Amino acid sequence: MALQYQLEKEKFEALEEGQQALYKETDDGYVLDVEGIDDGKELKEALRKEREERAAAKKRAKELEDAQSEAERKRLEEKQEYETLYKKEQGTRSEMEKKLTELQDKVANGERTTAAERVIASLIDPSAEGGAKRYELLRKEALQHIAHTPEGVKINGPDGEAWDAKALGEHLSTQYPFLVDGSKASGGGAPGSKGGGAANQKTVTRQEFDQMSQGDRSTFSKEGGKVVDTE
Repeated sequence: MALQYQLEKEKFEALEEGQQALYKETDDGYVLDVEGIDDGKELKEALRKEREERAAAKKRAKELEDAQSEAERKRLEEKQEYETLYKKEQGTRSEMEKKLTELQDKVANGERTTAAERVIASLIDPSAEGGAKRYELLRKEALQHIAHTPEGVKINGPDGEAWDAKALGEHLSTQYPFLVDGSKASGGGAPGSKGGGAANQKTVTRQEFDQMSQGDRSTFSKEGGKVVDTE
């Protein structure tokens, strides 16, 4: 009967004493104690270690992959949060700039309107018949000559020359005499002006009479005009 290379304990104990002497005890039972034969333990151990190392490497690779994925996820979240915050700040800034521009325009237009109304206040009485409509028309014309600059309100003539309120009033009176009240007009030929229309008035002051030309004085006197002395 041929001897088996490896035996379990029960089979080993069933052998004769002489046969038992040919075996040696191992962790896996009893094996023949023969030189020159590899019992496979070293190979099995090497395979076991290799499997463990592969499993450990695979685990480390998985952990590294998970860590990289988590880092990338956080990076994308932070980038998205930054972009969202940036867009929000840009929107807020644009809204503030828009409101500031609107406020500046409102202030500028208000100052221009005030300057225009000061000029035409001496030319039109809004409470007179048709005064409100004429006032608005003349105000629009006055605004075309008034600009708002960083230095403040500036009045410009048709050719861009610098004007003051008086010059603008005279220009409006000359260009739009039909809009100006006769008693408030100024400028050559305008109703109520001392250059041409004052001679048609029934009553003038001594100062106004003295400022008339010789022809106007003669016409004024012939038409029954009266000179009133003032204190």
